[in-house]
Formats: sequence, structure tokens, C-alpha cells
Amino acid sequence: MSRASGWQLEIDAGVRAVIGQGNLIQLMHAPDMHEVPFCPDYCRHILAWEHGLLPLFDLSVWLRGQPRQRPLSCVGVVAFRGEDPAPRFGALALAAPPKRIDVDDAWACDLPESEMRWQPVCCSCFETGGEPFPILDLRRFFDLRPEPVGP
Repeated sequence: MSRASGWQLEIDAGVRAVIGQGNLIQLMHAPDMHEVPFCPDYCRHILAWEHGLLPLFDLSVWLRGQPRQRPLSCVGVVAFRGEDPAPRFGALALAAPPKRIDVDDAWACDLPESEMRWQPVCCSCFETGGEPFPILDLRRFFDLRPEPVGP
């Protein structure tokens, strides 16, 4: 058996996911966000971070296609690797601060039929306490190419 640590993300009411321990690099409360016109609802904002701007993605809106049910509590700044070795950064809208979680390989499971909407952005899934937890592949998620909206 192999164990790993990660972060359990509370995305919205009833929407949870997990990312790797090293992916979450900063938690921000009430960050300075700016709306970007003509972007899909789930990636309508950018936020000022360090010396640049980060895309802010709302997984809840992406999954449900409607506004989030719980108010935005905080934003998690994440780091991940793309095809080149340089780190990439983004931000995820969260309904609550993340919680540390330990995961065991023995808990691996298939993504349940009811959770198939996660398939394009997940690398795996595990079950604990009778509940499935999709594991996000941040590169896949941040590489999504949305259909343009607007004029």
C-alpha cells in the first residue's frame, strides 16, 4: 500500500475534489479580482497575484452550468506543470478553506456514473467514507479551451 497527502477542496455545496499536496501554494481571502468580458461564466475573472494576473476558474459553474450555490469564501492559487518544465499557475474559486487529506492506493475507484462530468479534468478517483473524490488534473483543467461567448 502506498499513501499520499493532498488537499480536499470544497468547491461548492456538495462539490468536492482533491489536488496534490504540492499543487496548492497559497490561499487568498477576498483577493483583488477583475471581470473579463466575453469569457465563459466559469472563467470570467482574473486576479492580481505577485507580478502578474492569474485566471480564476470556478469549477462549480463549469460542472453545473449555473451560478455557485455557496458564496466564494477564498481562492486557492495552484501550481502545476505543463508540457514544458516551467511551472504554470492558476486560481480556483473555493467555498471553504481546503483540508489536508491522506489517500491510500487501496481506496482507488472508478469515477461513478453520477460523477462523469468530471472525466475531462480528472486523472483518478478514490472513495472514502462511501463518498467518491475526483482527483483533479490541473493541467487538463487549465488547458480547457472554452467556446467563445458574446458578439
